[in-house]
Amino acid sequence: MNKRLLGFVLAVATMGFAQTATCHSVGGTVSTNFLTSTTTAGTSTGDLKGAIGVTVLSITPGLNGSLVLHNQHFWVLDTGDMVFLQDSDATAYPTPVAGFDAAIYVDGIKVVGGTGRYAGATGKLTSEGAADLNKGQIVLRYGGQICTKG
Repeated sequence: MNKRLLGFVLAVATMGFAQTATCHSVGGTVSTNFLTSTTTAGTSTGDLKGAIGVTVLSITPGLNGSLVLHNQHFWVLDTGDMVFLQDSDATAYPTPVAGFDAAIYVDGIKVVGGTGRYAGATGKLTSEGAADLNKGQIVLRYGGQICTKG
């Protein structure tokens, strides 16, 4: 009887251990090109190396001549895993150079799942960089933390 109880306790403890989230810092760069006025495609380096794209869902005026772009992201890693991100707002701030803007996700980008290793993932990323609208190019630095299960 004691062996059965001990076996049950160990099994429950092991199941709980397998569900524990592991959090790790991530960082790298994103380089994308506009394919259309509302769609980008490009690559990412660093911890989330792969392909990334954005669809601009809406654009609204912001403070001091800025533009707020409400974006949907598509991120596929070299491993084939995907990272799902909540739709997020990027703000483009004009610079003295026409068509060249500083860009930042002021509130960050929330990680809301994924596939493979990133199934059930949570976390938050920051991202900032520059957009050259004359050439249709964007380069950003990302960083943050992602928590995965097991």
